[in-house]
Amino acid sequence: MTGVQTCALPIFLASIAAIFIADDGYLFMVAWETMALSSFFLVTSNHRDLATRSAGFLYLLVAHAGAIGILLCFGVMQGSSGDYTFAAMRAFEPASPAWLTVAYLLALFGFGAKAGLLPLHAWLPEAHPAAPSPVSALMSGVMLKTAIYGLLRVTFDLLSTQIWWWGVLTLALGLVTALFGILFAAVQTDMKRLLAYSSIENIGIALTGIRSE
Repeated sequence: MTGVQTCALPIFLASIAAIFIADDGYLFMVAWETMALSSFFLVTSNHRDLATRSAGFLYLLVAHAGAIGILLCFGVMQGSSGDYTFAAMRAFEPASPAWLTVAYLLALFGFGAKAGLLPLHAWLPEAHPAAPSPVSALMSGVMLKTAIYGLLRVTFDLLSTQIWWWGVLTLALGLVTALFGILFAAVQTDMKRLLAYSSIENIGIALTGIRSE
């Protein structure tokens, strides 16, 4: 392992653990951004290569765009109370149900960007070939699933009400993502690109299991 990997890998793993134990928006966002930054340094371990740097910056751009979506989602759910604890978000009752939909769509965008949901998947086929093999495995096996966890946490834990068409939208996006991923995976000759598209397909399948009532 290089020096960068030795430093960034424990931070990456610790930030993932912090996401799962976070009980307020502050810790969640700090852990989420730490995960993004540490994984960026892992992906760009071979930073002298131009293609690797380009893939890393594309990943960082999409990751930060997604983080803005999640932050705005938390901002909607705290309801101008200034309290970003998850307990306060659970108690949020908006004046209009439209705010619940806004929060859900922001969460779908934010977590979908990290998960590789179509059409926010562009970074995945670039970052996986650029990253060292152990990093690619961690990103596919662990990091992408944190996005599914985040979407489930917001939808079924923090939002007080679920609307039926949220499930229809998520199901449709999941099916399209899964179909896209498996079709492109089938024609790959590079194993890391195959892993990337297979990961997209797996995320699509996971999303099809999400239901809202």
